[in-house]
Amino acid sequence: MKYNDSEYDEDELDLEMEDIDTEIGGEASDYDDIDYELDDAAAYDELRDFDDRMFAREREKAQRNTARKKANHRGGARRRKRGVSPIGIGMLVAAGLLAVLVAGFFIQRNMPTKEKMNGYEYFGVSKEEQNLVILDDTSYPDTGIYVEGQLYLPQDFVASNLNVRYYYDTESQAVLYTDSTKTYTFTIGQTGYQDSKGGTYTSEHPVALMQEQELYLNWEFVGAHTNCTYEYGTSPARVSINMIQDEMTTVTATKKSAVRFRAGIKSPVLEEVDSGTKLIYVDGIDDWSRVITPSGYTGYIKNGAISEQVTEIPEDTFVESYQTINKGKVSLVWFQVASEYGNSYIDDYLTQTSGITTISPTWYTITDALGNMDCFATSDFVNNMHQQGMEVWPLISDFNTNVDFKALYSSKTARTNMIQRLVGDAAVYGYDGVNIDFENIRTDYSRDFLQFLRELSVVCEEKGLVLSTDNYKPESYNSCYRLKEQAVFVDYCILMAYDEHYAGSEKAGSVASLSFVEEGIQDMLKQVPKEQVITAIPFYTRVWTTTTSGTTSVAVGMQAALDQLSVYNTSAIWSEDAGQYCMSVQGNGGTVEIWFEEDRSVEEKMKKIQQYGLAGVAEWRLGLEKASVWNVINQYLQ
Repeated sequence: MKYNDSEYDEDELDLEMEDIDTEIGGEASDYDDIDYELDDAAAYDELRDFDDRMFAREREKAQRNTARKKANHRGGARRRKRGVSPIGIGMLVAAGLLAVLVAGFFIQRNMPTKEKMNGYEYFGVSKEEQNLVILDDTSYPDTGIYVEGQLYLPQDFVASNLNVRYYYDTESQAVLYTDSTKTYTFTIGQTGYQDSKGGTYTSEHPVALMQEQELYLNWEFVGAHTNCTYEYGTSPARVSINMIQDEMTTVTATKKSAVRFRAGIKSPVLEEVDSGTKLIYVDGIDDWSRVITPSGYTGYIKNGAISEQVTEIPEDTFVESYQTINKGKVSLVWFQVASEYGNSYIDDYLTQTSGITTISPTWYTITDALGNMDCFATSDFVNNMHQQGMEVWPLISDFNTNVDFKALYSSKTARTNMIQRLVGDAAVYGYDGVNIDFENIRTDYSRDFLQFLRELSVVCEEKGLVLSTDNYKPESYNSCYRLKEQAVFVDYCILMAYDEHYAGSEKAGSVASLSFVEEGIQDMLKQVPKEQVITAIPFYTRVWTTTTSGTTSVAVGMQAALDQLSVYNTSAIWSEDAGQYCMSVQGNGGTVEIWFEEDRSVEEKMKKIQQYGLAGVAEWRLGLEKASVWNVINQYLQ
């Protein structure tokens, strides 16, 4: 067959290019049908770039071959043109196939998997379980039931983990919820509910249900009245709840993306999140971030699919308004009396004092589980204190160990009896507030105690009475006092910053070293606003005697302790660690030791009260102090 120059230059070249396109470009066009995940767009682009480079390389090779043939044609005598070499075409085809194989291998290796992980396997639950609760990334399998399409969670679970105010009153067999102004009653199995002021409310579903002798609460109702966010999920059926408390770090999905079990494109997909989904950021590794999704999965997402990290305090979803009474800087002193006659000595004790704003006489003691109390109150005492510019907040104690306190606090009738008695006496005698000194609360009835405080606070707020509570230095063993919950309802939480070493201590030591006091303040402030914290300091110390038989002590006032220096003809040494003067001598058949409370030690404690901006100071007790300490106290309460 004869060929002319123009036919070779155009038609032959076109034919060769079409062959190249078919062998190389045709396969590349198939990539357009591959459904790449959005979060792996970078890998897709890398594959296309690789393919384009291979295609360009083969095209350039073909163009060079064609140019070489044309040059040979022009440089020699006119001779018969030859067809395309079968060997050349074979090499081109082989090169194209090689490119396709390499590209296919690269695709296979870098293609993100679409395999989805089984949700039951991930959460470690079976299909027989009714509901999974995920609370702040902690899982509670088989928690709750569904009734008429509504999720109900166990009341005990709700009160322990979500909202302690949903209280089950065993006496009335109803669920109670108390806010700052009233108590709501939810009768089991009934739609609608009532409040303590006669108001009635409707609800589409019962708030409280009893199923197989277990009490449940409607989660939609509870969730709407709890400061949290939540989202439901399926396979398995679950609700993921996040309490709104402290600040958290979040990221936002910038496009629809896969959250994977591990940090890698070959790891199974847990779920896909839409653009705009807010995720809780946990940590990161290489190009991945570990996040918690709204539906409760914790997994990994590519950094290119999320925004920058943002640390924020989440917006509240439910806020109740609680007002506390603020009396400015408080200087409260307890006045211990054991009878009504003891009130007559108050003026003698006050002779050398100054700056006291509030006096708390120890008038009330609980006597039985019905809520009855002994009382030493008199109108003359209250009127006298008012005339001297002091408020009166009588103390109520639970020191009678013969009382069944569990029965007392768990009885709505008994709680109501105590509240009516205190508020009634306040009206009769003219109290300005009450001071709750319940030091024998146990975990098994701590919720009942808290409900008593809530119910008392509602009435105190109505009557304008200040409500204060006395609390130990926060420790794990007394966490049942729930200071954070107390602070919502009471006006002042008083920290009893003493008894570091007490009568039963096996080793001698300070009653209130400076580090002990400061640690108590710091721990209290983690749960209670500083404007509601009053720190109580001791006006007493202990004289310790250690012999071969053991260690004993006796509590004495400031001056009686200082007198021991003369008795033993010795002096005290200042301890920076304790923030006190200390004495240690041989006597009484052993070692006698004292950590003194006096002007300088009191001043060190007052500096801490001022440093942390607290509401004031309280002192146990009137009559044990040196007169000079009042000037020290007053200068730090200005």
